[in-house]
Amino acid sequence: MFRVTTFITALAICACSNTSGLAPKVSHSGFDNSKVVNIAPHGNACNYMTCTGFGLQWNSKYPNEAFMIVQVFNNLSPIFGAQLNIDGNIIILKESQLVSSYELDGYTQNSSKAFSVSIDTLEKIEDAKKVWMRVETPNGTIEDAIIDGKTDSKSYHALKRFLAEVSN
Repeated sequence: MFRVTTFITALAICACSNTSGLAPKVSHSGFDNSKVVNIAPHGNACNYMTCTGFGLQWNSKYPNEAFMIVQVFNNLSPIFGAQLNIDGNIIILKESQLVSSYELDGYTQNSSKAFSVSIDTLEKIEDAKKVWMRVETPNGTIEDAIIDGKTDSKSYHALKRFLAEVSN
């Protein structure tokens, strides 16, 4: 019985690990034969039910750029803008989608919007000590850490997996 309890406890701890998450999906475009890498949105480090996060998409036809799909989890709300604070340097993300997208599946309500971001910026996030995301909505801003010292997030580790796949 002790072994079973220990195994279940270890499994529960591993399931909550920030380093876990979805793998990037790689495909090839039938349109122009370019390599496409996608990773679904993962959450930033947050303490509340409404949280921010992001996913990413890259196309080898535009090797120095990617789309950052900024997401607000558990809230249907337009996203007006997003910013990153990377070790004190504030970057205003450039919108590449005019309107927000919404997902309602019976259990969760999520809002998302795509922004253009350079691969250089993504690499700076990977190497940074402190990165926060601010998302602007009609009800105010939502801010969560991507990485802040010893605090990291699922989105941070998803970014690392994404960049590793892009560089392959």
